[in-house]
Amino acid sequence: MPDQTPVKPAKAAASDRRASGITWVLVADLGRARLLELQRPDGRLLEIESFVNPQGRGPEREQRTDRPPRVQESANSARHAIEPHTSLREKSAERFARELSEMLERGRHDSRFDRLLVIAPPQFLGVLRVAFGKSLRDLVVDEIAHEMTTRSTQAIHDRLPAVALR
Repeated sequence: MPDQTPVKPAKAAASDRRASGITWVLVADLGRARLLELQRPDGRLLEIESFVNPQGRGPEREQRTDRPPRVQESANSARHAIEPHTSLREKSAERFARELSEMLERGRHDSRFDRLLVIAPPQFLGVLRVAFGKSLRDLVVDEIAHEMTTRSTQAIHDRLPAVALR
């Protein structure tokens, strides 16, 4: 009689490989992002990488051209200024969020973490949510809508919710 031992599905084997309990903490805003790792078992928070988005820094007026673009009316010779649908600052934020998402996706694919906590100002948090794919969103254990990129790692650690510390 053939051996009747159950075979583990491939998906379960892949999840065993990732069951490391590593939590990454992304602390980001329009101009800067810090990637931190919550160390086990002592719970220390270590910065493992940082990113800069130069276009995200400074007031939006510095990113504008002197004049908005013009359009010619089709019915007569009148010309009007038009405002772009998306500001340069919004485009920069979307591009930066995509870059961060790609970096996190590589880390997820390489099984470097299995839980993600995201800390960002409310507006940028929304941009990040849009940029994250489903597989990355599934790893998000919590979000904190707050600006903390300039805070010390200890100050960030003190704000971590209990779900991240488990």
